Amino acid sequence: MTSSPDRDLAAAISKNTIFGVFSGVTQMGTRLITIPIVIAHLGLSGYGIWSIIMTTAAYMRFGSIGIKSAFQKYVAEATGNGDYETANKLLSTGCAAMLALSIAGLIPIAFFSQVLARAAGVPPEFLKSTAGAISVLALIMVMSNVGAVFEAIVMGGHRIDIARRFTVFFSVAEAVAIIIALHFGYGLLAMASIMGTSEVGFVTCCFLASRRVVPQICVSTKRVTTSVLHELFRFAGSYQLVNILQVLYAAILPVTVLRAFGADYAGIYAITLRLLAPAQILQDSFMLPILSGGSMVYASGATDKMQTLLHKSFKVTLAFAMLPLAFVATFGPKIVFAWTGQSASQFQLALVLVSVGGVFQAISLLGLVLYRVSGRAWLDNIRQVLSIATLFSVALFAHQLGFFGILAGLALAEFIGMVFMWYAIAKTFHAFDVKALLPDSLKLMAATAAIAVQPELILMDEIHAISSNARIVAVFQLAAISMACLLAAVPALLLTRSVTAAEGKTLLGVFLPARRVAATLVTPDAAE
Repeated sequence: MTSSPDRDLAAAISKNTIFGVFSGVTQMGTRLITIPIVIAHLGLSGYGIWSIIMTTAAYMRFGSIGIKSAFQKYVAEATGNGDYETANKLLSTGCAAMLALSIAGLIPIAFFSQVLARAAGVPPEFLKSTAGAISVLALIMVMSNVGAVFEAIVMGGHRIDIARRFTVFFSVAEAVAIIIALHFGYGLLAMASIMGTSEVGFVTCCFLASRRVVPQICVSTKRVTTSVLHELFRFAGSYQLVNILQVLYAAILPVTVLRAFGADYAGIYAITLRLLAPAQILQDSFMLPILSGGSMVYASGATDKMQTLLHKSFKVTLAFAMLPLAFVATFGPKIVFAWTGQSASQFQLALVLVSVGGVFQAISLLGLVLYRVSGRAWLDNIRQVLSIATLFSVALFAHQLGFFGILAGLALAEFIGMVFMWYAIAKTFHAFDVKALLPDSLKLMAATAAIAVQPELILMDEIHAISSNARIVAVFQLAAISMACLLAAVPALLLTRSVTAAEGKTLLGVFLPARRVAATLVTPDAAE
């Protein structure tokens, strides 16, 4: 039986999301393995310098932030309306502009790396290797920023899974190479060279894949034209501005907490944020497929399909945010204790408040992506300015509000951003009704409550007999709780009708051949 276009798109988005999750978990896992090895060979100070180098490299990779997302949107749009010539001009001109910006911004860093390292306070014993590492990465990032256009082509061609496969491979290869280099006594310069080689390999693979995924897209000097500069500045430039504002927004609370409440509370807040990162992998991995799929559907002019995409993407985002963040909010203190040995009483309420803000943030970011799908700009920048103004106002009264007060202010800032972004969506897609999302929201809230509450009914007394070490006991408790939540998830989602049989069939289709899925589940028509 021939599958419908809607189901093909849903399956593609599901597949790309799953590969995004796999890529995120792999990257996180390689860091967990390599960090203690780097510390063992270079010491805590050496790891501190390496962290500074990595932060510097992240700023050098400015081509992979907003501009790359804009390129991805242009390609996905072309697959929907067939206008590849316009996309070729936009990508070629944007790529040339990125090359000029990278040369102007990064080549001086390569030449004056030792001066910059000395100004940053790098100790003399690490000065030479740090300067060399920064120089290598500055030169590599020129190629990486320009090569980001090919990753965008692959992702815009709805094959994010291919790019994520490359990411997984090079993440593992990079970690293995760094461990081998450290074993043979090499240091920071060798690690930076390995990272640079990994970047070049990734870009090369994306270049080769882009020629097969979307052969109609061709980046060349012949297609560089000033006629598209206005569009690049309007859309890609404003997209980049959103990312800059988000970086500024994220810096407000850490500084405020440290200045107002001291290092202990700063540590509590830092651990709380670190714990939320794994819980946000699902929602983060979902955004790029929605950008590609939504751009294609919007460009095709299929209004009904766009309305379905809006509704389904909200439902999925809410589930991806609410379920893991509810787990963190409920069992986070136990996770923190098992992970770090810390058991401060402030963790429980801090995790609840930050998790609530995380749910608002996820829905707000989905609104940002869907708004960008329409090709419009600036309202998402206004949303970010509103959030910054709210959080900055809260920070001014940090002493009066207290630690939990400013975390509540964070949730308020995210809530205001969410409301404004969905106002922007309703204004952009006139047939969209926010009230239509309420039934699914209530169903998911009921399912989440059922999943998160029931593990408390598990008898944990037997686990205490395993070990006298409290942290080991906490690990076994978390394993039992996690298993109970996983077992309860499917019944809770089905009983509350949060997930239909048709949606379950689409999800299983990502993992199983079509015939096996058909034999496992009823047909979508029967399910309805």
